[in-house]
Amino acid sequence: MLAFMPAAFASQGELVVTPQPALVTSSITLNYDPLPQQQWMASQDVYLYVCLEMDGNGEWVKEKAEWSLCNKPEYKWIKNADGSLSYTINNLQTYFKLNAEEMGRVTGMFVILKNDKFQTTDKYVRLSQGHVSDLPKFNGTVRFSVKVPAGTRQVYVAGTFGKEGDPLYWEHAAPELQLKKVDATHFEGVIENVPANLEYLYVWGPRIDQTEFRMGHRPLGGRSSVHDIVEYWGDMTLSVNVPKGTTEVYVSGSFNNWGFSQMMDAGNNNWIYHVPPTALGGSETVEYKYYFNNAKDAGEQGENRKVQFEGFSTQYDDVKSWK
Repeated sequence: MLAFMPAAFASQGELVVTPQPALVTSSITLNYDPLPQQQWMASQDVYLYVCLEMDGNGEWVKEKAEWSLCNKPEYKWIKNADGSLSYTINNLQTYFKLNAEEMGRVTGMFVILKNDKFQTTDKYVRLSQGHVSDLPKFNGTVRFSVKVPAGTRQVYVAGTFGKEGDPLYWEHAAPELQLKKVDATHFEGVIENVPANLEYLYVWGPRIDQTEFRMGHRPLGGRSSVHDIVEYWGDMTLSVNVPKGTTEVYVSGSFNNWGFSQMMDAGNNNWIYHVPPTALGGSETVEYKYYFNNAKDAGEQGENRKVQFEGFSTQYDDVKSWK
């Protein structure tokens, strides 16, 4: 259900929850005061995408609705007179259709404000089961534990350590933020002087593209320990300009078992496709070819294209003519 309750205590860019502490059994109201650069929130409808966290592991589970199905009236934020936004979940168990065992495992929520074009970075909301042990006082010391793809040689934490411009602010591969290897797929370590509102990602090297593949940053949310999972390192986007008048474009390659994947029309004869991320943090050679139809005889002229990519990158191509 939606709320008509002003976000009196929300500062810009901050998600504020009432009541505090927020219990899993509470009627929970989310309040958000948009940043100046988020003017779209004033002129357009804003919708909620929300997932639960269970067992304090920092992972997204139990989404309320799929990303593409959120733009419905029941997920619309209320716009208050002061420009803030509000949304109320009256009964968490009913809202997410949880059984008693699942309710007992809930430790937080991940919240995104979105529409078809825009979104915020995900916000973390800590939820308490109502026990004193659920509410440790945050002292700035955090134990990070993460499971990573096999073959990963080193892991660091990167994020909003300090203010923008400070040496550790989104610094990649800082020695003081390196985690120790426990076994082939686990790294962990204790980091001090961590801000309670830290937003972070795991990285495996000093370059900006040597980071985990994930939608949005990980919010710490004042937790003193986190247990995360990195499924993939990096990804690649194919961007191709094609002859004028082309109505659809497909790509076939080693990443889709030489099937046909339809590309997205980006306008001005440009089409893009998101290549599935690599499992390891190393280089990967991709072989592929573009087609104007999903048929083998409808491809571009010449041999297959080959490119080696590492981490996040975009490959820009041109197709001058079709067969």
